[in-house]
Amino acid sequence: MQLIIILLNAVALLTILTGASIMFGAAKQSRTNAVWFFFATLGAAVWSAAIASFLKLPESSANLAPFIVSGIIAGITLTDISLLGYLGWASEKNGKLATIFFIVFGAVIIALLVHNPALFYSGVTFGNDFNTIHTTGGWYFVVLIIYFTAISLVYSSFLTNTIKRIKNRGAKNGLRIFQIGLSVGGILALIFDLIFLSKLPNLAWIGPMAVSISIITFYYSVVKYHIMPLSGRWMQILSYIIIIAAGIAFYVVVFYIVFTALFRIPNPTTEILVLNFIMTAIVICLMPALSEILSILRAFLPTKQLDVGYITRRLNVLTKENLNLRELAGFLSQQLKFEYVGLLVDKKLYGSKPLKISEEDLKSIEKLKPPKSSIWQELGERRESDEQIARIAALEDEKGKMIGQVLIGRPTNGRLTDRRNLIEIEMVLKLVAVILDGETA
Repeated sequence: MQLIIILLNAVALLTILTGASIMFGAAKQSRTNAVWFFFATLGAAVWSAAIASFLKLPESSANLAPFIVSGIIAGITLTDISLLGYLGWASEKNGKLATIFFIVFGAVIIALLVHNPALFYSGVTFGNDFNTIHTTGGWYFVVLIIYFTAISLVYSSFLTNTIKRIKNRGAKNGLRIFQIGLSVGGILALIFDLIFLSKLPNLAWIGPMAVSISIITFYYSVVKYHIMPLSGRWMQILSYIIIIAAGIAFYVVVFYIVFTALFRIPNPTTEILVLNFIMTAIVICLMPALSEILSILRAFLPTKQLDVGYITRRLNVLTKENLNLRELAGFLSQQLKFEYVGLLVDKKLYGSKPLKISEEDLKSIEKLKPPKSSIWQELGERRESDEQIARIAALEDEKGKMIGQVLIGRPTNGRLTDRRNLIEIEMVLKLVAVILDGETA
């Protein structure tokens, strides 16, 4: 059970950090959704921490039990309401009404529990390994089940509508995984945190753990597929903190498992030194995988450094799949760290995000003179889209014939592009030209 407590607290910390990272790093147009997402992570963190506190609450602190139990229900309620707000407040016709209704309903539920805890449970049995709560099973218990089932169905329907509207395949898959995770987490929470809470209290941690992991996984999709526009220094700082916290949590869990499984002794001995050696060997063996993970994480952060090796590997993988030019543009935007990248091929523009540009501007870009000594073309006359397009690069086949162009926006977070960066970017774009030439051959 001690390992479960460690996991719950670690997951609670990571969950709230992901919410804070998105809230502080959100662009102006996505600020409302980011705030809702933050409150969802806050609710999940409170839920996890309350379960962890209740399971190991000492009998001498029995007077805190009502507050902790209220925290469990409040955490679940805040998580569900915030997910509903995130998915429906701004994007659905009835989203605001549904959110307000469930906020009022949820506030009444929490107020009743705080005023009279006996509505939900009759007492607590304190044990050596974990504590047991004795739920009453009355009308209040039934209302809770109906409330959480109803709100889960509502935000799931809103999430389904969001998935249908999104065209980006990566973002769509990320939202589908999020939906599956929330559905599984919601069912587990309903079973182990309500229906069988008295009979199986030692499994109450499964619900918050599943929901929190779903939220943390969704954070990866938000960052990678630009489900919400993100920017800002806070995003970078908190992302580093999340990486460090995740590493510490992973190390603690692995150390605990190995230590308790092999040694079961409280004092440092020769065996512990051997354990550290084994763990160091394991880390060394995992270095190739860790390097790949760090390359992916480094691509998320608004730093100046480009990982050309990782970009090249991923581009080579893309050539083996059905090439989607819009996804390729999104990948280049993320990896090259520009706010926008668009591929202009066969008079069609495939952008990492929508770009307001007229047909006249596209035609004038297509007519730009081929570059003489590099891949960069002169912008020529001013266009409406100049504020969004900072550079234009020509894509040429092996014979020097133009097969397309790359429209590049401003660097993310005002990152300056020096000569070294331009050389790295040219290397990547020349490889893109080879890929496109192979597709059209």
